[in-house]
Amino acid sequence: MLLDRNSSVPLYHQLCEILTNKLLAGEFKPHEAIPTERELIEQYGVSRITVRRALEELEEKGFIKRIQGRGTFVQPPRVERTLARLSSFSEELRARGMVPETRLLSFQREPASPHIAQALQLQQGAPIWHIERLRLANGEIIALNISFMRLPSFIELTEEEIRQEVSLWNLLERKGIHMSEADKTIEAIAATPEYARLLKVRKSAPLLRVEGVAYASDGTPVEYSIIIARSDRYKYFLHIAR
Repeated sequence: MLLDRNSSVPLYHQLCEILTNKLLAGEFKPHEAIPTERELIEQYGVSRITVRRALEELEEKGFIKRIQGRGTFVQPPRVERTLARLSSFSEELRARGMVPETRLLSFQREPASPHIAQALQLQQGAPIWHIERLRLANGEIIALNISFMRLPSFIELTEEEIRQEVSLWNLLERKGIHMSEADKTIEAIAATPEYARLLKVRKSAPLLRVEGVAYASDGTPVEYSIIIARSDRYKYFLHIAR
């Protein structure tokens, strides 16, 4: 595909589309370096400004990552999660041929704050489980998952089983609790210093904040969760029919 210098479409956008098609066709593999700015300038006969704007657009779309002093590298495909059905993080990854992994950050029993108590339909101060985990796909950190769990008093959780089981929902199913529906909200936020440290992104980088409540098959609210996800590695999609 060649640049059309008579087109009303800016050259940088045309170049971005050409490179996008090459990436989608698999001409460059994940984590592989793409041609340098100088090589792109010579290959397509355009200015440095045109090349840089095309690369900026590619980076905004999550296709590449530019590392100062090292070059420009292909990003692995984003983790896609559908809003059309209820599924766990691990199920979504495995369905796409990716390997899920979890790193436990904290695990404790604590009294429910007013906000959490309201979300889980509990009295303030009622005992809940508070679990924080990093979620990974093919060894790469994708998201921070913060869960507040309302469980019957006869069900216990241990740190060992949380560390061993990638999917918290699978663990709950083995204990007789089956998730059947959820309410979620999604918003864009900027990375705080803490989120930047945990997710290995720059401060103020764009992130997705997914908040919601998941319900068991009997309608009981079981989990109030907050997911802080890297927007360059994570996206949601929804199919809507009229």
